[in-house]
Amino acid sequence: MFASHDSHSPRPPTGLGLSCIPEEVAPVPDFYTGTQAAQLATRWRRTVSANAAAVTRSAISNWVARGHLKPAGLDEHNRPLFALPDIARAELATRRRALRLVGIGSTTQETSRP
Repeated sequence: MFASHDSHSPRPPTGLGLSCIPEEVAPVPDFYTGTQAAQLATRWRRTVSANAAAVTRSAISNWVARGHLKPAGLDEHNRPLFALPDIARAELATRRRALRLVGIGSTTQETSRP
């Protein structure tokens, strides 16, 4: 549901393509399951890879095994839950290699570093 504006109320900002401001913002979950974390990280990864790279549930498990992501808790079925900032950090930490695997990124820049 979006706020309506009459001639007496101030106009909402429009600089970023916004024409109106939602009255209510959907709450962001505190924790995500592995599947939800994979879906979220896939959206981020696809944004920077022109839809070329995705994050699978298996990748989330690998991130945990490699120490990139730590569970923040357990759900009612004792499955790990992950916090949003932790998912973002893990996605960022693994992004360069993942993009290189789908043919995005320059190997010359990586090999020319001291």
